[in-house]
Amino acid sequence: MVFHVDANAFYCSCEQLFRPDLIGRPIAVLSNNDWFIIALNQECKNLGFKRGDPISSSRAAIEKNGVAVFSSNYTLYADISARLNLFYENYSPEIEIYSIDETFLYFPYWPDTDYTEIGRDLFNKAKRNIGIPVSVGIAPNKTLAKLCNKLAKKQGGVCEWQKIDQVETLKKYPVADVWGIGKAKTEFLHKKGIFSAYDLKNFPLPEAKKHLTINGFNTVQELNGIVAIEKSESAQREMILCSRSFKGDVKRIEDIISALSEFTQEAVKRLRDENLMCNYVSVYLKSDPYQGNKSPYKSKYCVKMFETTDYLDDIQKAALSILKQLFREGYIYRKVGIMLSGLENKKGRQIELYSNVAEQRKKENLMAVYDKINNKYGRGTIRLAVSDICGKSDEWKTRRDFLSPEYTTNIKDLPKVY
Repeated sequence: MVFHVDANAFYCSCEQLFRPDLIGRPIAVLSNNDWFIIALNQECKNLGFKRGDPISSSRAAIEKNGVAVFSSNYTLYADISARLNLFYENYSPEIEIYSIDETFLYFPYWPDTDYTEIGRDLFNKAKRNIGIPVSVGIAPNKTLAKLCNKLAKKQGGVCEWQKIDQVETLKKYPVADVWGIGKAKTEFLHKKGIFSAYDLKNFPLPEAKKHLTINGFNTVQELNGIVAIEKSESAQREMILCSRSFKGDVKRIEDIISALSEFTQEAVKRLRDENLMCNYVSVYLKSDPYQGNKSPYKSKYCVKMFETTDYLDDIQKAALSILKQLFREGYIYRKVGIMLSGLENKKGRQIELYSNVAEQRKKENLMAVYDKINNKYGRGTIRLAVSDICGKSDEWKTRRDFLSPEYTTNIKDLPKVY
């Protein structure tokens, strides 16, 4: 049996967690640089706001309706997500993290087991123990569990496939809302007269495989109660990319160096967190596409490292060397980014014939201390000085005018009780 657990309006729920005064109020969370609404709770939706609404044209309506607005606080969201998944492991040792707010839990088939009662217990304790409301869909496979989760949001938080009118439910469920059926497939299916999940369930399998690829073929099987989409095994990623658009006009190479240094440190952190090393370092640079009559400038270059590495200083030297080749005077720049590729697992890595083993050991020991200090005292406690020395301006930094405290990861942001 599969449980699909979804944290409701997750970003907004995280913001509300330490702000009880926000209960019942509309909440909106913004994209990087506070440009668009990317998440909103039901109270905000009821006022007519939608994902993708630009903050510039929505400001008057936001103020009029008392909407609480927040910049994206990904540090807080990631930490609360980790707490939820640790909590889910109390129910099932076999879980699959699908996204920051969605998780699949796998249970063996136990005869005479009341799965709805298990789901109800999880629903209640997630809210009580973690403070985040969730909905739970329960079914024999992942597609039906996702479908049941959508129904659960309107049925008290828990829905089990075996305890509902399955035929009537599928007839009322739009095919566009079925997991794995995107916009292009929906348009094709509508032309075929398929508008509901029930219609899709009865779509001939050979036709499904021909027109909907293997993924659509599996979806049709799952709507018929067959387990066709297995648990995903975590695969090693192929590359790590870190970039952000600048909040203002950036013209000086020193400011771009400062930005690139920050992004490089973040990329290497992800690399080391996943016990990986890289062979290639790429940097790309993009100018503002709207600079009067001047044609926009964008360029990218990649270098191969002398040997596979996760050593921050070596990777940053390579990145900054590329940047100096890419930079052109006279442009207003909007974005810089770094990509690490040719990734290998550190365990079992083949050492180069001419590698200086003693030097490698020194680098690894240094990075271990670097990681330990930053993990204990917070990201950025120690970092490469170039990110502070070069940049005089903060125009490259992400605009976060409505950022909430990092309540759970920064001791300075702990709530005070009087």
